[in-house]
Amino acid sequence: MSKSNWWMYHGDPAHTGLATGSRINSRNAAALRILHDIEIPGPVLSVPAIVDGFVYVGLANSHAAQGANGGQFLKIDAKTGKIAATFEWDIDAPEGDSHGFMGMGCTPAVVNGQVFFTAFNGKIYCLSAEDLSLTWVTDLRHADPEHNQPVTNVGPVGAPPAAGWSSPLVAADILNGCVYVGIGEGENPVLFGFVFCLDMSTGNVIWVYCVCQFEEGVANQPNVLPPAVVKGDLPPPFSAGPCNPPIRGCSVWSSIAYDDLLGRIYCATGNPVPDSTLPSKGFSNGILALDATSGEFRGFFQALPESSYRNTDNDVDFGGSPVLFTVNGRRLVTAGCKNGGLFVLDAVTMELVRWRQLLPYYNDGSPIPSVDPHVGPNDARLDPLVPNRMSAGEDQENYSGTYSTPAIYSDLGRIYIGIGGNNYHNVQAGIDYSTTPFLRALDWETLDDAWKMDDGNPRLYVNPQPPMYRTPGESGLSSPAVVNDVVFCSTSKIAVYAFDAYSGKMLWEDQLGEQTGGFNGGYGYCLGPAVAGDFVVAGALVFGKRGGVLRIYSLPDSEEA
Repeated sequence: MSKSNWWMYHGDPAHTGLATGSRINSRNAAALRILHDIEIPGPVLSVPAIVDGFVYVGLANSHAAQGANGGQFLKIDAKTGKIAATFEWDIDAPEGDSHGFMGMGCTPAVVNGQVFFTAFNGKIYCLSAEDLSLTWVTDLRHADPEHNQPVTNVGPVGAPPAAGWSSPLVAADILNGCVYVGIGEGENPVLFGFVFCLDMSTGNVIWVYCVCQFEEGVANQPNVLPPAVVKGDLPPPFSAGPCNPPIRGCSVWSSIAYDDLLGRIYCATGNPVPDSTLPSKGFSNGILALDATSGEFRGFFQALPESSYRNTDNDVDFGGSPVLFTVNGRRLVTAGCKNGGLFVLDAVTMELVRWRQLLPYYNDGSPIPSVDPHVGPNDARLDPLVPNRMSAGEDQENYSGTYSTPAIYSDLGRIYIGIGGNNYHNVQAGIDYSTTPFLRALDWETLDDAWKMDDGNPRLYVNPQPPMYRTPGESGLSSPAVVNDVVFCSTSKIAVYAFDAYSGKMLWEDQLGEQTGGFNGGYGYCLGPAVAGDFVVAGALVFGKRGGVLRIYSLPDSEEA
């Protein structure tokens, strides 16, 4: 497999977001053009994979499925734009995600002739990369004895079901090859969160780790399960715990990262049920480290209470993935939290090295009223203007922080991360665009802003204007990618941009479509581009076009290259 492949989420098992083996740079990025605009029967709610000249991508909902309830997975020739193979599945409507999605929302992992992805029906699939024929499928929502899967993680009919948002991590050097995914649901008060390790050849479960803590202050043991998820006798190595953890949720929404030097995996976790401001109970709102072979606990870090933009911020999941990188010989792990905090930890000890708040403050350090506003439960105004004292007295979700996975540019020593949430909440759609950039460039030693800033109050980036600070609500609910001296970022506009990684100047842009409307600020997503060789690929949820678009961009002569 070529080293230039974008073969899993964020490009590699460490999730650095760095593309290699490409000719794209700051001198020729402006020449990128649409090579193919693929007709697809539904929206894309993930970053595609690009392997050996083929694009692998799944749909969040497929109009080709019976009643549009189901998914479709596509293999597309990047040079010709022709669909080479498809794989489809139908489901009953109640089996889908709580947001109404029936297909999938993850980046597939394509390795050793196999394709792995999780779906909203709680299953993980393995297909042949050649023709997308099914190799195996393992149910992670219901017990699947055929695959040594003992967990039945279901709740009352009508409640949000456990689903698979986590992009599979594949570590071919662990045991006979392992696949790691998270399955859970943070809005259902009876469900638990789990990390599964499966044999990549068979789909058989090797170990399970429950991310809902049994006993406060005591690390869980792998393969010890809440009694509520156990139906009948358990095969070894599994056992039932002494009680059901009092705290539920804590789901691993994002892709798990792998450090082959330390033999560890790193999982970002979401909110507990019941939810709270920080500190929160259990292994919630933080980064969990486990031994990649055994699942043994290696450490946990929770976002600091003082890292929230407002101390009344709650539901502050880690929505993006952890990222591993090395500075001066020290192995580090970083991840961003929905409260706006970005954290850098020592990957060995899980001790905090440094952190910063990504959302802006006035120059005197005081919060900006229009950033992360909190209103009362009966306030139905759109983007209401409220004073800081009101926000300080109302516990509410931070809609403005980050769901993004950082990208690392080692040559400059920089971290790039998107800012802003979804774009349909009454309280705040996306970000407070006039004060908040949808992408930050940070010095990895200090976490200070690395792009030139003006002397305003608050200070703004100079060179990325436009497009920053121009479009109401435009947020970076996506994962940036770095190639040579260019950083790509997609936004809720719905647009894809290329910036000079050093200066922040915009080099290229394309708008994939329009938001669907019907919500405050509209509704639409592009969760990030994939880059491999001279190809850039991005999919989106948009208005029209059966809800989705998929575009392949290239430099002018790439189809002959």
